[in-house]
Amino acid sequence: MSSMLVNWILLAGIIVLASTQNPTVLLIGIIIMSVTVLFTLVTLPVEFDASKRALAWLENTNATNSEEYPKAKDALKWAATTYVVAALAAVVTLIQYIMIYLGSRDR
Repeated sequence: MSSMLVNWILLAGIIVLASTQNPTVLLIGIIIMSVTVLFTLVTLPVEFDASKRALAWLENTNATNSEEYPKAKDALKWAATTYVVAALAAVVTLIQYIMIYLGSRDR
């Protein structure tokens, strides 16, 4: 929900910037998005640890057999990887908005 709100603020900032040359709303969106990106990056180790603990639990409880365990391990690895991709996308998007903001100040 909060990331959707940030997107609307950033969009409004770009529209205001295009119509009035005032980058204030865009800067507010960038600041809020920076907090979201920071949260995403801080959460990464938690997600990897959760996958590691889930694998240990699967192995210790024999919830999976020898055929299922490698598949579960692969699924957990890819699930954790989605968080890495999301974090990278958030960082790149933040950089894009910062570049738009910096470009608006050069005018």
